Amino acid sequence: MDPSHTPEETAARNEPTSPSVDNSNRCCFVSLGEQERDEIATALDQGLLSKDWAPEEFGTTDFYDEAEVSEGVLPLSARSALAELRRGELDAVVVRGLPHDDVKDVARNDEPGGRIAPARGHAFISTVVRRLGFEYSYAKEKDGALVHDIFPTHSGAATQSNESWKVDLSLHTENAFHPLRPDFVVLYCVRTPKAPPATHLSQLRDILPRLTDEEIEILREPRFTIKVVDSFLSGGEESVRLPLSILSGCDRTPTVRWHENIRGTDHSAENAVAAFSAAAKAAAQAVRLQPGDLLAFANETCLHGRDKFDASLDGADRWLLRSYVRRDLTQLQPFVVSSQPRAIRMDLSARAVD
Repeated sequence: MDPSHTPEETAARNEPTSPSVDNSNRCCFVSLGEQERDEIATALDQGLLSKDWAPEEFGTTDFYDEAEVSEGVLPLSARSALAELRRGELDAVVVRGLPHDDVKDVARNDEPGGRIAPARGHAFISTVVRRLGFEYSYAKEKDGALVHDIFPTHSGAATQSNESWKVDLSLHTENAFHPLRPDFVVLYCVRTPKAPPATHLSQLRDILPRLTDEEIEILREPRFTIKVVDSFLSGGEESVRLPLSILSGCDRTPTVRWHENIRGTDHSAENAVAAFSAAAKAAAQAVRLQPGDLLAFANETCLHGRDKFDASLDGADRWLLRSYVRRDLTQLQPFVVSSQPRAIRMDLSARAVD
C-alpha cells in the first residue's frame, strides 16, 4: 500500500505524462499525469459541467444521473480499478491528481458569504458513486444530504466524528452500529492544509493473520455491543448500546463491523476486542489526500481513520466531499418516505441489528 507522501513525492507525482497504476495489497493507486489531467478537465468542462448548475443542484439524484452518463470522463485505469473494487477484488482505490476546483480562499457551504459548491469535486464523486452502485443517505446525518461536506468545527474538535481535528479519528467501519451500512464510502479532497493529515486504511485481510483462531472465533459470536453515535440521537433520543458480532460472513470472505466504542459482554470478549484493536492499528497504513485525490473503499472489509491536524476555523481548512454507496437499494425501501426516497429513517432503539 502507498506510504505517507512527503512534499517532494507529492510534487513528483505531477511529473508523469501518462497514468501509472500500483495494484498491491488489494489497494490500487492510479496516478494521473499532467497531460491526462488537462484532457479530463477539458472533457468535464465541455460535457457534464457545461450546463450552468446551481449550487443546490449538486448532490441531487438528477446530477448523479447526468454524472453516470458522463462516466467516460474517468480514465480507463480508474474505471478498471473501480470495477475491481465493486466486484470485491480490491478493498480500496485511490485516484491521484484529478482536476480540482480552486477554492483556496473560498468559504465553505455553511460559511457567511453565500453557498458555493466545488463543481469538479461533485462531478467526480458522483461519477465514481454510480460506477460502484447508488447513492443514499441517513435522515439524521447531515440532514439527509447525499453528498457530505467534511470539515473541522468548533463543536466537533475533540469528538470521534468527521468534524474533529484536535484528536485522531480512530479506525472504524462507517456507521458500524446501523443495520443498513454503506457497501462503499467515497471521499474526494477539495482542500487540505500544507501538512495534510494521514488517512489510515486497515484491511481485514491484513488484520486477521495477527489474531489467534480462538480470538477470531469469539469475534464471530454476538458477544459485543456498540454505542449509537451522537449524530443519530439528534432528536433527543436516549443513548443506547446495540448487540452485534464483529466478524461475519464465510471464512473465505469475512466482513467486519468495528468502532473503538465496541465493548465485550464478558471477559473473553473484552480481550478479543483489545486484540482486534491492536491488530487493526498494527495493520494500518497511511494515505495523505491532496486536492484532486479520490479515495473509495469497501466498508465491510476496510477500516479507516485519520490523524489529528491543525485547523484555523476561518473557512480555509481541510475540506472533503463524502458519499455513501449501496450496490442495491432494495433493502432501503421499508425505511424511506416518498419525499426523500434515499434517506433512511428508522428508530435504532427499537430495531437493533440484522
